[in-house]
Amino acid sequence: MLSENTVCIPSQRSETFTFDHIGDENCTQVNQQNVFEAVGKRAVDQCIQGYNGTIFAYGQTGSGKTFTMQGARDEFTGPDDELRGLIPRCFEYLFTRIAEEEARTLGRVKYLCRASYIEIYNETIYDLLDPLTRTCAMREDIKRGVFIDNVTEETVQDPNEAYDVFVRGTTNRHVSATSMNRESSRSHSVLMLVIQSLTQMDTGLTEIRESKFSLVDLAGSERQKLANTSGLRLKEAANINKSLSTLGNVINSLVDIGNGKSRHVNYRDSKLTFLLRDSLGGNSVTFIIANVSPALCNDMETTSTLRLAAACWLFPYRCIVPG
Repeated sequence: MLSENTVCIPSQRSETFTFDHIGDENCTQVNQQNVFEAVGKRAVDQCIQGYNGTIFAYGQTGSGKTFTMQGARDEFTGPDDELRGLIPRCFEYLFTRIAEEEARTLGRVKYLCRASYIEIYNETIYDLLDPLTRTCAMREDIKRGVFIDNVTEETVQDPNEAYDVFVRGTTNRHVSATSMNRESSRSHSVLMLVIQSLTQMDTGLTEIRESKFSLVDLAGSERQKLANTSGLRLKEAANINKSLSTLGNVINSLVDIGNGKSRHVNYRDSKLTFLLRDSLGGNSVTFIIANVSPALCNDMETTSTLRLAAACWLFPYRCIVPG
């Protein structure tokens, strides 16, 4: 670290990267609570106000993305667990904020939350809440935008119910061991919360406002030589790297557009970028957590991760509240 907000790779000191927040490898400047305060709390507050919100963790395999999003344990441990990740903390804060808003408005505003959980494995979308883990199709609608057709949605009323949905879905994810990660995620997962507020107006009409909160745990990029993958694992890695490469191309195109250049953004080149089109294209308050490894042998992947995250930091998001 060169400063509080600037970092460089030891082998490439000529290139520096600047971000809103940086944590060192010893966690002396950042912990799970700090990450929540900087990212999760702000995202939830925006969703309560009616804006779409997205958080996604990006980085190579084994760099700590799942720990950042989920925490150290599989069960919901409650507020006394300092190692719980962004997802349980966001659930706790979301329903606290909902209770505060309903109390503040004396019941004139009511909230409804629906949760769904999908994974993108080898460019196929699976419904993780379906007992048979069936495949789903992605559709586009002029009003709804991009959505998953016939995906299972469950109403959740408190943090425990929301985390139960998350745990049940997580058990259905594709996970395998590689030389770099004993429990390597072989798919991208997206946990989506639709937050709907119903406001009783003085005129007798009801105003409905809806926002979408997406929590994305991306599969990690990996090099075949280091991960020592073959057969099915190698095919999975190829699809993961291809979709992450498409994500990088989309972000670079958006940066060029922000700089006044004419570019076509190829969202449809992968299921991941098409699904996250609103999150990437501007109609969302989006936070990106770049997880990197301190190991020197991972310099190449670390540099790639930091370059993509730095590109995201360069272009503005213009969000609207859906009517």
